[in-house]
Amino acid sequence: MSKTLTCRELGGVCDENFSGEALMDIVNKGMPHMMSDEEHKVSIMDMESRTGENKDQWMTRMQKEFDAKAED
Repeated sequence: MSKTLTCRELGGVCDENFSGEALMDIVNKGMPHMMSDEEHKVSIMDMESRTGENKDQWMTRMQKEFDAKAED
């Protein structure tokens, strides 16, 4: 069963939806979008300073959020 996260939930700046069977499916679908314009790129590049999380910490948190999400 699929789950959906928004760009904003992933740390981006809009409400575009990305769905997948696993968190990595969603991340892989979302990355081209997140690199599509300057506002998204800045958001991603500044994420560590905004959240205090490195990539591994972010992935751990996002996996917990993905696991807690209801299936579509």
